[in-house]
Amino acid sequence: LDGEAGGLLNAMVGIGGGIVIVPGLIFVAKLQTRQAIATSLGAIMFLSGFALTIHLLVEGFHHSVPGLVLLLGAGFLGAQGGGIVLNHTPQRIVLRTFSTVTLLFSAQLIAMTLDLIPALLVAPQAPPLWGYPLIGVIAGFFSGLLGIGGGGMVILGFALVFQVPVLGGLPLALSVNVANATSGVIAQRGKGLVQWREVWRLVPAALVGIGAGTNGAQVLPADTVVDGID
Repeated sequence: LDGEAGGLLNAMVGIGGGIVIVPGLIFVAKLQTRQAIATSLGAIMFLSGFALTIHLLVEGFHHSVPGLVLLLGAGFLGAQGGGIVLNHTPQRIVLRTFSTVTLLFSAQLIAMTLDLIPALLVAPQAPPLWGYPLIGVIAGFFSGLLGIGGGGMVILGFALVFQVPVLGGLPLALSVNVANATSGVIAQRGKGLVQWREVWRLVPAALVGIGAGTNGAQVLPADTVVDGID
C-alpha cells in the first residue's frame, strides 16, 4: 500500500512520494529515521524515472532546456547539502522538520486551488532563467534532508512565485525527483543507510500506482489533480 500510494502521487501530481513512503518505512518497516529517508530516496529515484518515461512518451517536454539544466544542477547540489545536514542532525529534529514541511506544503496546495495566494511576481510567458536554480536548490535541499523527491516543491514554487502555466509540468517535476533522489542516494553512499531490500519491495507495488496516477493525470481536470503549472 505504501508503494502504491507513492507511485500514485509520483505520476499524478509530481510529488516523489516521500511524504507517504518515509512514515511507512518508519512505522511499518521499523527503520530508523535516517534509514527511512535514505531508502525513500532510493525508491523515488526509480519510481520517478518510470513515471517520467511514461509522461515523456505521452506528452513530450515543453520547457526551457537551459532552465531545466540549471534547475537539475542546483537541485543536485542542494540535495547534497541536505544529505550532509541530515547526517549531523538529531532524528527528533528531522522528524519535526518533516512534519512541519508536510503540513505547510499541504496548506499551500489547498490555498492555491482556492486562489487564496497571489503570485509574488508575474511572468506572462515563462519563468526568468534565474528562477530555475533558485527554486531548484531549495527543493533539492529539502529532498536530501527529508527524503522527498522535491518535484512537488518545484511545481508549487513556480506557481506561487511566478504563477506561470507551464505546459508539461509533470515531466519537469519528475525530472527533478530523479535528479534530487539520485543526489541524495549518492550523498549517503558508504553509510549503509539505503535499505535496498525495502526499495525492491516498494517498486513493484508502486508501478501499479504509477499506472493509475498517469491515467488520472490525463483524465482528471488540472485543478482536481492539483498540478498547479500544467
